[in-house]
Amino acid sequence: MTRQIPSTDVDFVEKLFLGIDVGGTNVKLGLVDAEGTVHRRGTTPTPELGTPQRIFNFAMQFAMQQLEDLARPERDLAGVGLAVPGVLDTRAFELREVVNLPGWHGQPLLELLCDASSLPSAVVNDANSAAYAEHASRMLGDRSLALITLGTGIGCGLVVNGSPYGGDHGCAGELGHIAIRFDDDALPCTCGSRGHLESYAAAGGLINRLRSAIKAEGPSHFSAELLSDQVTPLNIAAEAEKGSQVCQELIDETAQYVGQAIGMLGQVIDPEVVLLGGAMTFGGNATNTGRQFLERVRATVKATTLVQVGINMQVDFATLGNDAGVLGAAMIAKQVSQP
Repeated sequence: MTRQIPSTDVDFVEKLFLGIDVGGTNVKLGLVDAEGTVHRRGTTPTPELGTPQRIFNFAMQFAMQQLEDLARPERDLAGVGLAVPGVLDTRAFELREVVNLPGWHGQPLLELLCDASSLPSAVVNDANSAAYAEHASRMLGDRSLALITLGTGIGCGLVVNGSPYGGDHGCAGELGHIAIRFDDDALPCTCGSRGHLESYAAAGGLINRLRSAIKAEGPSHFSAELLSDQVTPLNIAAEAEKGSQVCQELIDETAQYVGQAIGMLGQVIDPEVVLLGGAMTFGGNATNTGRQFLERVRATVKATTLVQVGINMQVDFATLGNDAGVLGAAMIAKQVSQP
């Protein structure tokens, strides 16, 4: 993230900011005001546009059309923020590693974005963008926050001392690849190493542990949904909510793994807030299972950290959902656009 083409508009508080959240399937767009309200949303399939230049041009056309619909002049757009997946070089603003975005590797994204927009622009990793949105919504100022996403994989966005933090090589926050097991039979990880959190607490790890339980106890103790080859963490959460002791134990075990990793993160960064998001929050605050999952995570954090880390860290569920990436990108654009 960097400052480009500084703004000098005295009516900055009235300005709008364009957030662009690029994924392998879709590009999400949003016009956001200085208070963090999304005024216009849009989406388009990523493969249909493909290249960074075409996506950035499409995004600017979207923004101009939305401004016209809002009866606002083009000068009301004050900045543009881009959120991208993968390992983002935080100095060159180039992707060093990325999946499902052919042609994006090594492209000078900030330069291309500035060329397309002629506005103050910023580029940030998508996990850090979502974390920054959650940070801004809580008005945490110069405090730190981590947003952990639990799903097929495990990701983590970081805001340190009030700013998104990607590390010197774009790999800060790779919590899914922190080792939680070190013995010889530690599970292999997709990255080629062993014992990583993702192998135990991501969706695949949870389902593998379910299948081990089915093998140990016999299929007659399990529902058809749990025996299906298409079983998902949602099925496991639903059965736990119905009273399945085995499913509840699997979720409790997942919480312990996640809590151990958060404890390690806490000892290194000591953030004010850690949030849990993604598809594997087991219903979140809306279900007993989700609430118990959160309480087990909190208890594990306190049990594995120094007292001052554990008691001061707020661990909770994320709240912004699918808007987080776009909102965070726009808020980072606001940060670099301020006169």
